Amino acid sequence: MEKKVVLIVDDELEMRKLLSMCLSPDQYSIKEAATGDEALHILMETSIDIVLLDIMMPEKDGFDVLKEIREYIDGDVPVIMLTALGESEKVVEGLQSGADDYIVKPFEPRELLARIESILRRTGRGKQTKGTTYQIHDLVFEMEKARVSFNDTVIPLTKKELNVLHRLAMNPGRVFSREHLLELEWEGFYEGDQRTVDAHIKNIREKLKKCQYTKPIVETVWGIGYQMVEEIDR
Repeated sequence: MEKKVVLIVDDELEMRKLLSMCLSPDQYSIKEAATGDEALHILMETSIDIVLLDIMMPEKDGFDVLKEIREYIDGDVPVIMLTALGESEKVVEGLQSGADDYIVKPFEPRELLARIESILRRTGRGKQTKGTTYQIHDLVFEMEKARVSFNDTVIPLTKKELNVLHRLAMNPGRVFSREHLLELEWEGFYEGDQRTVDAHIKNIREKLKKCQYTKPIVETVWGIGYQMVEEIDR
């Protein structure tokens, strides 16, 4: 199997080492950059599958690097922003600037791997993606056709409901707050109540049930938001 190439961009050597240690050498080939300019040079010279990009770097910070990546180098390469605890406003700025996801330092290696793998699947760069059709929990997602089905029955989700379900399905086990789902799926432009997320989740559950799908795959995490339960290999 061809290894996926991960570019780690962080001015701290110890953090680059830690991130490298989290990634399986059998599955990933690692490139490292200590500065924004070095990262941009690597991206221009090498085919990269995903970028782990620190926000707080001297001279050229992560936002500057992300902007140049999107405008001049590769508008499609997935980028995960690395943020410090408590930098929620920077998370929003990064997502609105074109980042695919973020992870807060310190982090669990398992969470980092799950984020990387889910994004590679979603963008078609991962080993588990076949075009834009995939299956999770017996649900078949056909994103080119904007639909999800169960036992060959199409579940009549609205576009927004499909997007919310797709977001959860691509990140099994990850908890999304209502606020974060609003930022991601409404692109930060929705000014209404966060209860709109609850309404969409309720509609998704009801429509799944009407199509004879009874697995409780979308869990409520009380006081926070929602998550898709992880599949158990048998």
